[in-house]
Amino acid sequence: MLKPLFSADCEHVAWLQPQKFIFDLEMAYAAFIANGHAWSARSGLWIGPVVGSHLFDMEGRPVAWTPNEPLLGMGKPLRPVNVVRAVSPVRPPRPVSPLCPFTAPAVAGGWSPHSFAEWLVANDPKSAEPSTAAEGSENPNVPVEEIVGDPALYDAVKYYLTPIYLILHQLLSDCRPALA
Repeated sequence: MLKPLFSADCEHVAWLQPQKFIFDLEMAYAAFIANGHAWSARSGLWIGPVVGSHLFDMEGRPVAWTPNEPLLGMGKPLRPVNVVRAVSPVRPPRPVSPLCPFTAPAVAGGWSPHSFAEWLVANDPKSAEPSTAAEGSENPNVPVEEIVGDPALYDAVKYYLTPIYLILHQLLSDCRPALA
């Protein structure tokens, strides 16, 4: 069952599948929950703790809450050990829009300065605008050595990836007659 999440301004901002996933209002997969923490669906990076059905930023201030549970402030959480990224869930059907609460509870330490959308991307380098520093990488005629920059790094990557490529190529070649 999905629970609605609200901002400090009592605006509906997301849906929570308790102890599993967070979806935005369009029901797009936004984050997964593991070991009491939220992790970005894009990058797999930690974005903050989850206590009950409440989402907190990295400073321990609430970002989104549900009126069904008491909301208590917390101190700055310890950064958790990274976890294995969850498999993307099936998009659930959109629930009926919930009634918004009138007021958000006052919290010791105050609310997060981040909106829900900002919280999702605040510590997520994959959500930043693409850099124009690697313009050559979009040109298929540029040698890989120039894109990587360091010849030693290129040699190391080539050394480790070539056997993997050969194994995958052989496996796919073996499967092709069965697929025809």
